[in-house]
Amino acid sequence: MDLILYSCKARLNSYFRQKRLQRVLLLALGIVLSGFYSWIFTLLLQKAHEGGINPSVEKVLGYANLLLLAFTVLRGFFPAYIPRTEFIQRIYPIPPLQRFWTELAVELVSPFYFVLLNFLFVLFLLSPDYNFLHLLQGLLVLITAHVTRRSLQILVERKIRWRHSMFFAAAVMAAAFVALQVRVPMYEPTYQLPLMVVHLASLGAFLASNYFLEQAAYEPKRRVVNYSQNARRSLAWRLFKNHKTARPLLLFGLGFKVLMLAVDALVYTLKGYHILDKNPTIWLFMGPVVLYSYVFNNIWGFYKNLWLTTERATGNYKDFLLASLMPLRVPLLIDATLAILYVALFNHEHATFILLLYAASVLVLTPVALIASFVSPKVVSGGIMSFGAKTSYLFSFVSIFLMGLLFTPLLHPLLYLLYPLLIGGALFAMVAVLRVYQKYKYKIFETLYKTEA
Repeated sequence: MDLILYSCKARLNSYFRQKRLQRVLLLALGIVLSGFYSWIFTLLLQKAHEGGINPSVEKVLGYANLLLLAFTVLRGFFPAYIPRTEFIQRIYPIPPLQRFWTELAVELVSPFYFVLLNFLFVLFLLSPDYNFLHLLQGLLVLITAHVTRRSLQILVERKIRWRHSMFFAAAVMAAAFVALQVRVPMYEPTYQLPLMVVHLASLGAFLASNYFLEQAAYEPKRRVVNYSQNARRSLAWRLFKNHKTARPLLLFGLGFKVLMLAVDALVYTLKGYHILDKNPTIWLFMGPVVLYSYVFNNIWGFYKNLWLTTERATGNYKDFLLASLMPLRVPLLIDATLAILYVALFNHEHATFILLLYAASVLVLTPVALIASFVSPKVVSGGIMSFGAKTSYLFSFVSIFLMGLLFTPLLHPLLYLLYPLLIGGALFAMVAVLRVYQKYKYKIFETLYKTEA
């Protein structure tokens, strides 16, 4: 217990050690936003209780739990991957179970989870339809979402001994968790105490599965770069295949998109409707915005040698435009292929919108990525498995906002007229930045190279 308390205290002190004012303001903003969303859900529950809206009270409570679950899991991967930090190194002689509980407790002691807890408690205080059992259920959903994210991070970051007994134990406990969730989903509101016991048993099985999975993981994954001497292979392919930092991030983004589209395709096959229609935020993964927020919003940070070669050769902004598009070719081609296959096999009714959306998103997000790479370059550093945010948060959110504007034709077809305006504005801003490239090149060099000294 002393180790858990000491580690939690150290975690909080480390968070406010640097940029204290900025982080305090961000925490205050998060608290205000969580209170605002609690108020919105209170109004929805009141309207549902009075019969003023179509979803019932149970449906609104289920949506709140699903929002909590989705937001917690997606926060670890979008707009940038957040690695799982080992607070206690494996060289210390601490029992594995004690290390597991300590790290789990420390991970939950963070401003992010404090904001989510504030959302639950304010909703409990404001809404009479949100009782104490619902509050406990929300806490269970929050912990389940965190364990889900933790399991995904272990699979991403570490090598797994697939034939080890610990992995088989993890698979058995995960199967027990899934079986209980199929029978009694945790996100659906409950009014009976015995069902809470079932949810606790389900969470216990999932925690055991996560512990066994962690024991089956034995070392960080190693990234091996295989350089090809085949001159017939394009430079775009080599930039994608041989980059030891960009390639894992791009593959992870593509895999995340495959997962989201596969879930939607499975739901459509089994139930006959798309989760895209039930949850519009899933439309974000239809376009390539994940690839831009992971890598392309910092092209010169990832491919700084390409920038230096182009600068030493000509320094012409037209050559910079062609060079910056080179790393985008292969990942965008793969991403577009995935989107086209999904449309051809599972979503004929939205085919026109999806294809126009994808084309417009590429034409809008690519100029924004070039602007971000020149105006706000960021050093890409760290170890082999350093998956921290390597692009500008500002431009990542700008990309997400512009992608959101491209969804507006779902409201009315006349809003397709926004597409040429957004494309034209993005291209105009890109040309304006490229014409004053001389103003930014010294900042790029100082950021990417002088920091190494």
